[in-house]
Amino acid sequence: MALVPVTAAAIGRPELRPLAALLAHQTEEWVWPGGFLPWINRDVLGSDTDEFPIDRRAGFIINVGFGWGLSLSTLAGPGAAAPQAMLYASHIGNAGLHIGWAVRNRRFDPGLATGALALLPVGICGLRKLARDPEVSRRRLGAGVVAGVAFAAGMAPFFKARLKRARG
Repeated sequence: MALVPVTAAAIGRPELRPLAALLAHQTEEWVWPGGFLPWINRDVLGSDTDEFPIDRRAGFIINVGFGWGLSLSTLAGPGAAAPQAMLYASHIGNAGLHIGWAVRNRRFDPGLATGALALLPVGICGLRKLARDPEVSRRRLGAGVVAGVAFAAGMAPFFKARLKRARG
């Protein structure tokens, strides 16, 4: 499991903290306590099955392809401001999904704790750091924020449309 070594390495290497936060979040969603697919599909998207419209393949693409890839962009420094800003904005959106759902439903959801305690502060601090860095292009920062907001906000409508098409 990558969570422990990445988290340990992040103590001395702050650029690894976004990846450590994401791994903690993915562990909460998928491993312990788990239950992410039934929650997101049934409770959030309104499906009658645990693994549609988001299935394990889609989860892998979102979490590993986008999540890990964007998290690793922090190793590239200010030149990779756009993917970093996308990551941080999407972390804030992801935390908002978990926190908002839990407040509305007065119930725990898989990802709530790490969304609030890891993704939200990493997202806020990461965007703040990028905004204060004179080497960061304002255009790239803005483009990344727009992409992150679109990614986070567009996820539910995309999968709801997939569900609607499948229902006919």
